[in-house]
Amino acid sequence: MAAPLITFDKVWKTYGEGEARVNALAGVDLAIGEGEFVAIMGPSGSGKSTAMNIIGCLDTPSDGRYAFRDVDAGRLDRDKRAVLRNLYIGFVFQGYNLLPRTTAVENVELPLIYRGVGAAERRSRALEALAEVGLAERADHTPAELSGGQQQRVAIARAIVTRPALLVADEPTGNLDTKRSHEIMDLLTGLNDELGLTIVMVTHEADIAAYAGRTVSFLDGNIESDTRVLEIA
Repeated sequence: MAAPLITFDKVWKTYGEGEARVNALAGVDLAIGEGEFVAIMGPSGSGKSTAMNIIGCLDTPSDGRYAFRDVDAGRLDRDKRAVLRNLYIGFVFQGYNLLPRTTAVENVELPLIYRGVGAAERRSRALEALAEVGLAERADHTPAELSGGQQQRVAIARAIVTRPALLVADEPTGNLDTKRSHEIMDLLTGLNDELGLTIVMVTHEADIAAYAGRTVSFLDGNIESDTRVLEIA
């Protein structure tokens, strides 16, 4: 495996106290290398969403260490975690989360606005990202003028326009039909191969997880299995 981008060292996440105490994660060890495509699976309450939130710096461990490129991200305060997310992590969600009254290219520009990138460079980079997801010709369309699959492509372009080290995808095909789901997965696989983009994806669908090079399954706050696809020379 490549050098770890993210590492869990005996990570616990606990909610409640006394008899109401719940261990969402129970001392999890996990390492994900630069350039890997990892699917995270598990039933409801297994800990997969908690693990994803910690990986994306949306939450912190109760105990143990979560490191992002050797930085103890779990001990950063809220503002520093926000900076880390802005600089290094892109997010794709089931519900697209596009601004309805703005065009595709304007939606993609948003992360660059937060970084203070000038208007001309912003537009150029946003158009490049849309081209990478096959939507250059739809740059001036609003979400209402796009199909669900096209909206998710815009969301992916928005996530990669900053050239993040990590793409966190939470059920990215959950709102799509089978054909569009596999188109989105082909796109993500291509970004992983061509850009070397590290992808961590939560899914409950085995056929979607099969696109990843590695599947980590959670159960009762622990990793139940960790399987890599065998590479054929």
